[in-house]
Amino acid sequence: MSLYIIIPHLRVQNANMQSNGFLLGGAPLMAANMFAHHLARQLGTTDEGIIYIHHDQQRLGGQAYGRFTPAQRRGAVFIGKTDYSSKNKYALSLQPTASCHLELSLIIKFSSSRISPEQVTNILKRSRFAGGQIIDFLEITKKEENQLDDALKQIKTGFVILDRQDLLIEYQQRTQVNRIQAFTQLLALKTDALRTFFNDQTLSWISATNLGYALLEPETDQRAGIRQAQDQESTAHAYAEPLTGIVQYFSLGEILRQSVNAENPTWHDLEQLLWSYHWPQDDVFLLQQNRINAN
Repeated sequence: MSLYIIIPHLRVQNANMQSNGFLLGGAPLMAANMFAHHLARQLGTTDEGIIYIHHDQQRLGGQAYGRFTPAQRRGAVFIGKTDYSSKNKYALSLQPTASCHLELSLIIKFSSSRISPEQVTNILKRSRFAGGQIIDFLEITKKEENQLDDALKQIKTGFVILDRQDLLIEYQQRTQVNRIQAFTQLLALKTDALRTFFNDQTLSWISATNLGYALLEPETDQRAGIRQAQDQESTAHAYAEPLTGIVQYFSLGEILRQSVNAENPTWHDLEQLLWSYHWPQDDVFLLQQNRINAN
């Protein structure tokens, strides 16, 4: 039997804010899913999905004239001569980065019911999230497989991340533009225009984030220099491109109110909120939400 582990109000310092090579910000869903996978491996079980609940994000950098400039860091130690600035031999080079402080809650579904909150607590004390240091979290608890509503009620407030690829597809079809144009135009819509276009008063806060990767070439073990490879000669490697999708931040309180309304079946099955990863085809690794898969 599966169970849910609730990690409330996880606070992370200096987390990576760069979702992929061209995108800053957005809910770190890929990091959260891989974080759950890492927990599952240490617990000797498998992860079956997560619910990501956003509370706060503090971007580290400057804001001027509507443009955000991430704070940068210099190298801390000497590795090679190339670490030093070409203009100043006494200064270490900059290490381009974009960071933020995060506060989030996670509900993780594990396949084993023999997991204790104490085990998870001990692992979290020596773990990192999205490259950032975990500095605090509230008491970790667990719920049975049929108690997801109780798990969400324990969090009480925040914004659940929803997959809204449906908005992107509909916008592209109705405007007759290509996918890139639809993506950028949709994100540029203000709240009133967004609600009017889709005739949906619940739309208010949409964003973009990284949801997977697609291989650009066949896997090969004939390339040297692969990071963290135990055996360079047998570790398969391939270049990939990120898959960016549209998500919505939706009030947890509203979800809980709708879930008890028998006339509105949208949130009747709260497991539809779970994000999980899989390979829909051999060259694509993708995060998807059960809510979308069920439609």
